[in-house]
Amino acid sequence: MPLGVSKNLFQRFVSAVSLLPLVLGAVYFGGWWFVSLLVLGGALMATEWVKLTVTSTVAVGVALAVAVSALVIWAEYTAANAGQLIAGLLLSALVGIGLVKSLPFKKAGWFLIGFAYVSLPLVAMWWLRTQDVWWVLWVFLIVWGTDIGGYFAGKGIGGPRLAPKLSPKKTWSGLAGGMALSMGASYCLYLIVNFGPSLNSLFVLSALFAVWAQVGDLMESGVKRAFDAKDSGSIIPGHGGVLDRVDGLVFVAPAMVAVALFAPSLLNVAS
Repeated sequence: MPLGVSKNLFQRFVSAVSLLPLVLGAVYFGGWWFVSLLVLGGALMATEWVKLTVTSTVAVGVALAVAVSALVIWAEYTAANAGQLIAGLLLSALVGIGLVKSLPFKKAGWFLIGFAYVSLPLVAMWWLRTQDVWWVLWVFLIVWGTDIGGYFAGKGIGGPRLAPKLSPKKTWSGLAGGMALSMGASYCLYLIVNFGPSLNSLFVLSALFAVWAQVGDLMESGVKRAFDAKDSGSIIPGHGGVLDRVDGLVFVAPAMVAVALFAPSLLNVAS
């Protein structure tokens, strides 16, 4: 391994380089290629969620994976209304949260929350790709920038903890670094393709989405802590599970759809 590089960081780099062509290729070709990527990722996320929160019984994980996959395939096949789908999934999450508070239905509640938690970003990414390939790439750049900037700023600067009860290693300097790199990466994309938002909107939204990505990271950390788990899985060396890798995207992708639908002027799209 390269001198001065930790084993975990080296594993993260190798994993990212290995997966990047698959992800970017599917994004570029779109259509069923992209849907296939979403279905694969969703199935892995669903099985990890069930094993983490509900049961280790494989059949239950498969059931959630099938439900999530079917929703994404149906959305592509019928060109479904993304706003209605997202509203329905948010309702599912609320019902699930209510059931979790009731002991006899606790596992059913976590199952419903998982259906919404996994499906929301998949539906959002599917819809964003039907609108503009650059929006999908922008989501990735924001999430990756938040993760990478947060990692190096947190390691290099340190300082006060962001949310020690949820994630002891997260720092305010890491959040600032993630916001800065998210904004910088977004600006680079803007210079290359000028894909929609004004420069002011780009910087503001990139910063806010970076904060929202960090909230997603902390929320998943809270769920893992509630179930006394370090990672959601171990399929990606250096990262853990798929849920560990996409926790920021789970929050950012639906948020970008919400902005496109309810504040389209910020993205310079027709209302």
